[in-house]
Amino acid sequence: MNDRSQTRVVPGDLRTQELAPGVFAFIQADGSWGCSNAGLITDGDALLVDTFFTLTQTRRLLAAVSAAAPDARVTTVVNTHLNGDHCHGNQLVAGARTITSACAASEVEHELQPATYQWLQNHPPEGIAGQYMTRHFGGFDFSGIELSPPTTTFSDRLTLQVGRITVNLMELGPAHTDGDVAVHIPEAGVVFCGDLLFQGDHPVVWSGPLLGWADACDALLATAATTFVPGHGPVVGREEVARFGEYLRDLHGQASVAADAGLPVEEAAARLSLDAYGARGLPERVLTAVAAVYRERGLPAPATPLELLGPVAQLAETLSHS
Repeated sequence: MNDRSQTRVVPGDLRTQELAPGVFAFIQADGSWGCSNAGLITDGDALLVDTFFTLTQTRRLLAAVSAAAPDARVTTVVNTHLNGDHCHGNQLVAGARTITSACAASEVEHELQPATYQWLQNHPPEGIAGQYMTRHFGGFDFSGIELSPPTTTFSDRLTLQVGRITVNLMELGPAHTDGDVAVHIPEAGVVFCGDLLFQGDHPVVWSGPLLGWADACDALLATAATTFVPGHGPVVGREEVARFGEYLRDLHGQASVAADAGLPVEEAAARLSLDAYGARGLPERVLTAVAAVYRERGLPAPATPLELLGPVAQLAETLSHS
């Protein structure tokens, strides 16, 4: 079993990759729970794709931005969605216009608040769920975060100019969340995918449907881009995006068979065949995918992050002994 299902690295290692002139990716090396990626598009003025989970992480990000592009003036932040690991640091980009999809903005009330994360750190649930949360979230400092809601929203598509660089925002949810946004830079052949793409670990599915998410992968490929920055994990090419779409379709098929057989969500997730995906860490997160398929079919299944935490933690424990 992949060791990352049991241990995690306290966030700290951040790598900068220049993908094209004026286009940079900032990759948090751990890539798992709470360690997302970000991007910068700059030609005088600059657009930042996502901030990070905590103020400490985001300060490290902004220092990396300054080092990569000392003359960049970040005037716009695009949040690919409003999970905390992609937006909690917005307040540190003072005066910037913040953009996300209208659907993502409408769902903000359902997101876990920084104070909730901090409270759960100090009062973890008893048993396996509390141990799991401490293992994966205990290294983060949620103090001082003041949520900065988007100042601009859009639906479907929005084109921006960053100096002479054209940037296309694409709303491709519901998928990972209801309002996922991808950021396409046509002349560079680069897409910042947010959590429409996970690499290294199994994804988290807060929304679904899985087949809609697979279709979103097709839309990413339809841009004809050659470089894709996932929300978590290393930068990849077209082949990995296509494989991720196939993976989502496979999960949907397996979960559908389990649902038709009347298996409970937890048993269905434990029985999934993941042999073809053995290199992916955090296999317990497939339970969120199974739950999404069950909800889509009108069957009982956990839905909120707090409802999913216990079953995910229990599956991690089960898989660790298999």
